[in-house]
Amino acid sequence: MAAPRISLFTAVIAGFALWQWQARRYEREQQRQLARSKPKPHEESTWEGEGGALKYTGAHMGPDPALPGH
Repeated sequence: MAAPRISLFTAVIAGFALWQWQARRYEREQQRQLARSKPKPHEESTWEGEGGALKYTGAHMGPDPALPGH
């Protein structure tokens, strides 16, 4: 009766150890891939729909709003 309990306990401990080992291995591999990958370039804003206008000038600004009748 004691032998099956010891072997069950050993199997649970071994399973836990293997799970921890695999998790650490996976995390190390993810870190390696992250270190090897190049960052994406910063997306450049363009105003192609506005004829290449700058931020604070051009057609996208439009006229100043006015109340009707004033």
